[in-house]
Amino acid sequence: MICLTILEVLDKVFQEKGMPLKSHPIQNNQFLYQGNYTIGPERTLPFGIVIAKDAEESDFQISFRKLAYLNDYNDKAKALELINELNQTKTFYYTLCLAGDGEFFIQMLGRTTLDVKPLYEMLVIGSNIAKVVIAELEKQIPSIAKK
Repeated sequence: MICLTILEVLDKVFQEKGMPLKSHPIQNNQFLYQGNYTIGPERTLPFGIVIAKDAEESDFQISFRKLAYLNDYNDKAKALELINELNQTKTFYYTLCLAGDGEFFIQMLGRTTLDVKPLYEMLVIGSNIAKVVIAELEKQIPSIAKK
């Protein structure tokens, strides 16, 4: 009987899907996968998956970074209202956040087992949610900038 860890199963799924992601150890016995999602001819979004090392069950976090930046802090109240609206209507499993430096990002937390298909599906869904969120941010707040 072969006993695989979640990381080994996830590595196999990424390889099968043609995603060149490899895990790297980080603090607290966790591992990080990092990649870039292409959303246009000249635009990519960095994403990451942090997962605790565990053989059968583990917590994970997926995040898509640098969706946009708030350049005009006079628009912060409007941005926070829009974040609340989008979190209730468009982000599904993800939460849209505004960092202190003005960066908009989405993240989700979950738990997985050796069946990593739901984790992979959440990653794919996240890329689509990121595109929807970016379009809404750019439409509703003119001072939004891409980075």
